[in-house]
Amino acid sequence: MNLGAISLLGWAFVVFITLVVPWAVLRNRESALDMADIPLAVRFYAMLVPQIVLALLAIATGMVEGVELFPARLPSPTAWLAGTVFLAVSLILVRPHWLQSVDEEEPTWRLFAPTNRRERTMWVALSLSAGFGEELVWRGVLPALIAAVSGSVVAGITLSVLSFALAHAIQGFRSVLAIAAIAAAFHALVFVSGSLYVAMVVHFVYDVVAGFTYARFARERGLLR
Repeated sequence: MNLGAISLLGWAFVVFITLVVPWAVLRNRESALDMADIPLAVRFYAMLVPQIVLALLAIATGMVEGVELFPARLPSPTAWLAGTVFLAVSLILVRPHWLQSVDEEEPTWRLFAPTNRRERTMWVALSLSAGFGEELVWRGVLPALIAAVSGSVVAGITLSVLSFALAHAIQGFRSVLAIAAIAAAFHALVFVSGSLYVAMVVHFVYDVVAGFTYARFARERGLLR
């Protein structure tokens, strides 16, 4: 292990993303779920600002550590095809879980279901920030830094997957394993496509579809107007 392979900023980033963020999510999960009763339009900035901060932190750390986040070469048609297939398969596999969440009236789905045109616009903005920022953090900078320190790409991916899954534990502990599997698949997509670009687009579209689908299921069951 080469502890000096990254700077103090790099270490601060690793500690913050792998320990502080998951700890904060787990510690505040119940209070965060209480936000489900607050309209999305009211809590919009409380959800958007952390995503923007994480993205900026990842970009700054990547620049200092020399992690290439925005290569000039664009993804190939094959890479976009792989992303499309990945997106389609993911939506098919996760759709029953979304339906079950609404049927069981779990509070988590209310966090992600826009109820009107204004909230749908806000949800698209949140999805864009998550698709951009979370890929920079968990598929871009974090695995590169851990791999530099440990000398193992596998270790970098494994710890990034674990951190990403725990950072989304608000969605329910039953979902953590599914989120970990999706995260691992995103790493594979980044490897196949050669950059973060395809993963960012897929992540964005996935989140948009998730929110709109939750809302549609809820309306069909009379839980939303």
